Amino acid sequence: MISKNKLKKTNLSYYSWFFRWRGLFDTFFWTIFAFLFVFLGKKGFETDILGKIYGLVADGGKNFNQYFLGGESVVEKSKILNYAIFFIMAIIVLNFISFQVNRYLWRKDRYIENNKFYLHNKWIFIINTLIHIAYACLLTASFVSIFTLILTLLVITFNSWGLFPWQKNAKDPQIECYFSWKDQYVRKIILYSTIIIFVVPIIIGRLQAFHNNALAGSPEGFAKAYNTLITSNLAVRNVMELVMQGSYNLFHWFVLLWFVKNIISDRQGEFANFWTEINGIEKRVDNLKHYYYYQESLSIANNSTLIDLGDYNYLENSPKFMIKDYLEGDLDIKDFAEKNRKTIRVIEFFDAQIKYPSKRNFLNWCLFNDFDSWEDCLRTKRLVSERIGRFA
Repeated sequence: MISKNKLKKTNLSYYSWFFRWRGLFDTFFWTIFAFLFVFLGKKGFETDILGKIYGLVADGGKNFNQYFLGGESVVEKSKILNYAIFFIMAIIVLNFISFQVNRYLWRKDRYIENNKFYLHNKWIFIINTLIHIAYACLLTASFVSIFTLILTLLVITFNSWGLFPWQKNAKDPQIECYFSWKDQYVRKIILYSTIIIFVVPIIIGRLQAFHNNALAGSPEGFAKAYNTLITSNLAVRNVMELVMQGSYNLFHWFVLLWFVKNIISDRQGEFANFWTEINGIEKRVDNLKHYYYYQESLSIANNSTLIDLGDYNYLENSPKFMIKDYLEGDLDIKDFAEKNRKTIRVIEFFDAQIKYPSKRNFLNWCLFNDFDSWEDCLRTKRLVSERIGRFA
């Protein structure tokens, strides 16, 4: 039987397999998706399912295909399908590279349990940003037909469920959230593109009907004024001709360009904010150490073991789990003082053993903000002790 200490030493050993098999699984999954996407795309080019449904519930017919990407042109839809295959291939390759680089970095620094640190490695962050853009492009390209759109929505829903065990364990390495309902850009692109398909036809249809009625017969009132404006102003007439004959499926590409710009901008801000927060922990760490040693010296001078929590806002600079323990529990002040002493020793251990400031700051940030208990501190200290001789 494996001892508890042995299990504690190996409880992160599956991380390496996690990254390896997740990369292989995603490759297999998106390869199958690519075949289904092409098959359904070719089958649905000329089938106007929405138009048929509309004809069953309302008088007259309406062509919805013209509002999907490529309009009614099979040639254009085939080109878009080829673009989609390119985006899927980019997703497969970039995902695999991202997981394997994460695996390499974690094997080099196994004491970093929370992979959020390496998700903000400059190169991985750039790769993951490109993956987000590729997913946005694929989502837009899925509006080539109703069949490819339904397939894509099913995949998004599948990714949102979190069916796999590694997504339910807080100690598993963090990974980017792609192509799910949790992604705000996925929700917004679907919303805006759906508006293009279902709302724009109504607006354009009414505008076309008004335009045709205003130019025919003997219009009155506002229609007469509109007729006069159209016939007397060449610029307005040209604009209205574009509106009447324009290819509205191109709106999907404008939506995509807008969101790609927003994705790049938001990701740049996220990257900068993360490292600002991580590096900013140094001041809080220094404050805690200064406050603690001041209180320790004061208690020795007064022949007391108590710590004055009100002095220098001591609690505000303590780790989150310690603040919670003190405020919510019936914690003896001597026990609290002892935990403070141990916490200072952990911080000084990190300072002495980890020479890279970014990694040291990240562990300190986890200690102050991410750890839920003193056991988390001990586990991380143990992991550093096991690996630091080889990896620090």
